[in-house]
Amino acid sequence: VLPPELTRRIPGSDAQILTFLLTFLQTQGLDSVPVFINGGYVRDLILGKEPDDLDISLCLRDCAEDITVSVLLDLLPAFAASRPELGVAQVKLATILSNTSKDKNIDTFKAHFVDTTGKKTEVDVMPTIGEETYSEEDRIPIRDQRG
Repeated sequence: VLPPELTRRIPGSDAQILTFLLTFLQTQGLDSVPVFINGGYVRDLILGKEPDDLDISLCLRDCAEDITVSVLLDLLPAFAASRPELGVAQVKLATILSNTSKDKNIDTFKAHFVDTTGKKTEVDVMPTIGEETYSEEDRIPIRDQRG
């Protein structure tokens, strides 16, 4: 939970995107999925700067195995079109994974949210990274990819 002084610094367009995403999850029956704002976004809020993009993690640990970040993001463009009252006119998916994400097999996606005024916001979405365990035979961790 962000302290109130940081919450007040969240730009209105980002708050609109967060409301959109929470409403989307609720319509999918996933309103109990924890959503975390993280990364450079939080750093920028702490420094008093306006964030360049929105960094979000979803904890999918308690969801069915077929629920992934990519599956959810694929549904967002149609949801935006069906719910114009939420203020997001369009969601464009750009499934660009960094080399680090590819190496770690992390289901990470980038999307561009366009509001009704035409303002575009880049949103990076990834699952939370859960517990790592090690086998006695290997020093490479086994990672809980679902948070």
